[in-house]
This record gives sequence, C-alpha cells and structure tokens, in this order.
Amino acid sequence: MTHTLDFTAQEWDVLERAPMLAGLLVGDLANPTSWLPELYAVFNHAHALASNSKSVLVLAVTERMLARDGESIDLPVDLPQSSSAARAYLIAGCLQAMRLVSQKAPSEVEPFRQWLLHLARTAAASTKEGGFLGIGGQQISNAERTILHELETALNLVG
Repeated sequence: MTHTLDFTAQEWDVLERAPMLAGLLVGDLANPTSWLPELYAVFNHAHALASNSKSVLVLAVTERMLARDGESIDLPVDLPQSSSAARAYLIAGCLQAMRLVSQKAPSEVEPFRQWLLHLARTAAASTKEGGFLGIGGQQISNAERTILHELETALNLVG
C-alpha cells in the first residue's frame, strides 16, 4: 500500500506538483492569466479521475492536492522565460515524479503515467484555440498536440 510512510514530505511535494506541471505544459506561460483555465481543469478533473482509479497513489496525490484548495496557484518561481526551456523544465518535473514512483511504488507507474497524461489532455482541451467569438477553432491546437506528444514520449521512457 502506498501511503505517507513510503514518501518523504519532499517526495510528496514532487508528486503533488506533477499534475500542475503537466497542466501548465499546454498553457500560454507568457500570459499568467491565460494558464488559469488549464490549471483549474487539472484540479477539477483530478478528483473525478482518481475516484474511478484503482491506484492508491493517484487517489492519495489527488486528496493531497484537493486539501490545498483555496491556496493560490502560482507559476514555479524558477520557471525559465523561454517557451522551449519552460517546456523542458515542466517535462523534467513530471519525469522526476515518474522516476520517484518507479523507484518507490513500481506497481503504480502505469496508473500514475496515464493519470498525468489524461490531466494534460484535459488541460489542453479546456480552452478552444482559434476561431472567432467562440465559433470554430480547435479544442486542442496543433501546438498543444505536439507538446502532449513530447510529454507522452518522455513519460513512456520511465518505468
């Protein structure tokens, strides 16, 4: 069973940040107000996904995330300014969480990976790209598809 005894406080922080990092990955980091829908989508869908999951870890991380409800959501203070460097930073944070799960809870690797990918896709689909006055546009843009593919490729290398 995966519980607080298996992870240090610092390790829990890494695990709890991973969903937020996955959601930020598809947001427009240059405009701090534009990434809020992606993060809200992550938090809103995390609970629904966890309640349908058989993963003890996914449920535990979700409960810990939701317990922080009401705390402000800010970009990581050390997030690089350039888009490509920021993407690399965010993917590295997700990979750090995946490696931790792989080391400490190997049976949870696949559910955790799928959960992160689903949350990233949910964040990408939370806002429509293109169109005019809400008409037309794409639910997930080509740029977001590319970023999601990068994340999926990176996460598939762990475990």
